[in-house]
Amino acid sequence: MKHHKTITILFAIICMATDANAFVPERMHPTDRFMITVFSDIWQDVPETIDLRTIQRGVSISALQDMPLGRTNLSVAAGLAFSSHNLYSDNRYIFSLNLNQFRFVPIEPDHDYDKNKLSMNYLEVPVQLRFRTRNLPSTLRFYAGVKAGYLFHAHTKFVGKEYYDNDADTGPPFVTERTIKVKEHKLDNINKYRIGLTGTIGYGAVNLHLYYQLTETFNNNNASGMYPLSVGVSFMIF
Repeated sequence: MKHHKTITILFAIICMATDANAFVPERMHPTDRFMITVFSDIWQDVPETIDLRTIQRGVSISALQDMPLGRTNLSVAAGLAFSSHNLYSDNRYIFSLNLNQFRFVPIEPDHDYDKNKLSMNYLEVPVQLRFRTRNLPSTLRFYAGVKAGYLFHAHTKFVGKEYYDNDADTGPPFVTERTIKVKEHKLDNINKYRIGLTGTIGYGAVNLHLYYQLTETFNNNNASGMYPLSVGVSFMIF
């Protein structure tokens, strides 16, 4: 009888272990390794002398390595990203000889223009802690992270009217109007480094993306306090 009891107990233990293993979730497969995000910046602490366009469009492209943590729903991701921000306003970002700095200078009210922007392009290193659901028709995800960036290129672009007075000594005075296109690439008073917090919430391929910059974009000029809050949509490619 003792042998029968021992065999029965061993059989029950084996069955319990088998049932327990049956409920152990599989390790998640790496995913969301390539993302494209389109966004608009909501600039904070903008000086009263600067009027911004409502939509400040930008784009970000990210390539990350997704590393699942054991058999949980969590993973860590890190990689490289490129982000481009465009700032549209009624001020030109130009060099002031009097103040010896680049700063925002208002465009004359009677000067028409078609385009006036400051473009800033960053190389970045994003790191994320990720949570993804399983056994749903599509993935429900919550990602939180931080990314550090380096400004590798910035330029301004202005397309508008310029007005020239003739030399009154050579004839009747008159004003000549010309359309000009001006690009300037050697800009100063923009911080080279930045850091910010990121968040992604969504279901399926389309997700809400947020970026909150912790550092100031400009330094030692009339926009030193400005920084962007970016709100957009991320598309998970693979």
